[in-house]
Amino acid sequence: MYETVILDTYGAWREELGPSREDEEVFERNGMPEFYFPVEITYATVHKEREGGRVVEITQRVVLGRQEQAEQTLAESEQSQTINTSFVERWFGTQRQFNGRKKRKAYTFSKELSYHEACTWLVVVWYNFGWCVRTLRQKVQEQPPRYRYRTPAMAAGLSDHVWSMHELLAYPLYPPKDAPQRAKCRTYEEVLERLQGAFATAAPAGGSLT
Repeated sequence: MYETVILDTYGAWREELGPSREDEEVFERNGMPEFYFPVEITYATVHKEREGGRVVEITQRVVLGRQEQAEQTLAESEQSQTINTSFVERWFGTQRQFNGRKKRKAYTFSKELSYHEACTWLVVVWYNFGWCVRTLRQKVQEQPPRYRYRTPAMAAGLSDHVWSMHELLAYPLYPPKDAPQRAKCRTYEEVLERLQGAFATAAPAGGSLT
């Protein structure tokens, strides 16, 4: 499932790029496939075998991209020496902590997709602009120790203060007049069927998506 969602999110369909006739000719000459996935992206999985509640074996596999890409990324990382799910699981935990709609086995789940998306984006903005992360604090005095607490947006230089919820909700947003039309909501089965068709056309002997 993750492979299909990643392909659909980051990939691009040639027809949806709105190419001109000249562009189509260039695409044909260069052999651009119907569906294009950025070569810069690498997706890997970690599979854990358990016996008696204890992990006995860990298998890592590069699903999208090349093994060399994954190894280069790890070599340049200051945090990880091996493929792991620590960061994405931490992000999932943060989402569940701030967003009751995503908690497991709870009656607070979303009944409509539009409300679910709105609450998700509110949490994303609040996480970056309104929540002070302990690991991002700056020491401003040694004895006694004093710290300046920062949000991720402050650490990235995008804000100079901690935003309140009132500021976030009252900040005016003006969508552009030429904003693209919202895409129709698709089911997972529809996305999977379309991707499988594109991959079958490009490589009849290849594997299948799940």
